[in-house]
Amino acid sequence: MDKIVNPIKSVKASIKLPGDNAISQRAALLSALCDRPVEIKNFATGKECETTLNCLKQLGLEMEKNEDVLVVRGKGLEGLKQPDNPLDVCGSIPTARMICGVLSALNFETKVIGCGTIANLPMRRVIEPLELMGAKIESNNYRLPLTIKGGKLKGIRYAMPVSTAQVKAMLLMTGLLAEGKTEIIERIPSRDHFERLLAYFGVKMKKSRVEPQPSNEDPLIKRFKKESGIVSPDIKGDMIAIRGGQKLYPKPITIPGDISSASYFLVAGLLLKDSFVEVRDVSLNARRLGFVEVLKKMKVPLTVEQKGGMGFEPYGTIQIKSMEIKGRRMVGELIPSIINELPVMSIVAANAQGTSVIRDAFELRQQKVDRIKSIATNLRKMGMKVGELDDGLAIDGGGGLKGAELDSYDDPTIAMSFAVAGLLAEGTTIIKNAECVEYEYPGFWDDFDKFAAGKSS
Repeated sequence: MDKIVNPIKSVKASIKLPGDNAISQRAALLSALCDRPVEIKNFATGKECETTLNCLKQLGLEMEKNEDVLVVRGKGLEGLKQPDNPLDVCGSIPTARMICGVLSALNFETKVIGCGTIANLPMRRVIEPLELMGAKIESNNYRLPLTIKGGKLKGIRYAMPVSTAQVKAMLLMTGLLAEGKTEIIERIPSRDHFERLLAYFGVKMKKSRVEPQPSNEDPLIKRFKKESGIVSPDIKGDMIAIRGGQKLYPKPITIPGDISSASYFLVAGLLLKDSFVEVRDVSLNARRLGFVEVLKKMKVPLTVEQKGGMGFEPYGTIQIKSMEIKGRRMVGELIPSIINELPVMSIVAANAQGTSVIRDAFELRQQKVDRIKSIATNLRKMGMKVGELDDGLAIDGGGGLKGAELDSYDDPTIAMSFAVAGLLAEGTTIIKNAECVEYEYPGFWDDFDKFAAGKSS
């Protein structure tokens, strides 16, 4: 379908969003390993989360949905069975990466397949540590489909070549199912939803700092070890240690609103003149508030009020008012905390005065589509000057977006980000293949139209 977006002058709205996708998927996977039922309230309804649930059902897990409560009837690891057919992760990158940890601990063979652009998703960062732990994995040159022969696993010390919350969650889950201690080192802190869930379910972990040690090792050997994730003396970062075999003590889970979904509405409130937007009951996890911190550094009139904690995740209200802003560099350790919001932050950059630079975001090229290329292409169609870098973008701001016919590239994040751009542009914007948003945020277009009309939800 094509979505037509017309510009508006201002907006005033208060909204409440669906459950957080990232937390929902992790909650389902961890609940599957429990030996008794787990109630999950406000579970995300997107197709990505549905894919995770379907894969767990194929492994023999029973679940039921009653209004906004999902009950996952865990049977423990031993209760999972070999699926009759390959597990189809469809287009869900989180499912593809995280479920491999569970499959590697099961004493049978499972095939994992995907569809569309996910077939080209690099899986080396998942396969290599799992093989070091004892799993046997066949792949298509480190891409899907995968054939995983699981079984008895052993703990390892592993430094992630790229800081990514999905791979970290997969390794922590596998470490819980392995013998001995697993130590995971990430050079830059990433989202910690899975660590919070584990602690909420009674799992003990130890966090420490690893600093580089003097070494006379040959530089070529050190480089090989670094690329392979093998810990060498010059590695530094945060280390999480988890011991396998710990029992899970599940509790009811309430999923807060999705902070990534909130970013689209907040950015619209910032960039449209004479506007005010409030988002209620949204996740305020510090590792997910990177884009809020960026906006604060831009002196944006934004307030964050924590209401409480949903057992393991803080939640509350974010309010934002419109103002003119200046461009900014977004680089380094900040990037993992705003990786999901970088597409919509590119719309902020396009409307800020001066040049904004995004670097250290090569992970954007490793999604369903090359998001760096997609963002640059669409912004140029809207009349902006954009430099495409290997690991980011340089955007000459100042506003002046022109309505255009844009491609979503079948990526929900691109579609929703450029919907915001369409509200700001001169003339009509058409977003092709706009139905892709259902994958992450069912009902987005209905909520977006109400929002553009100034109706609260």
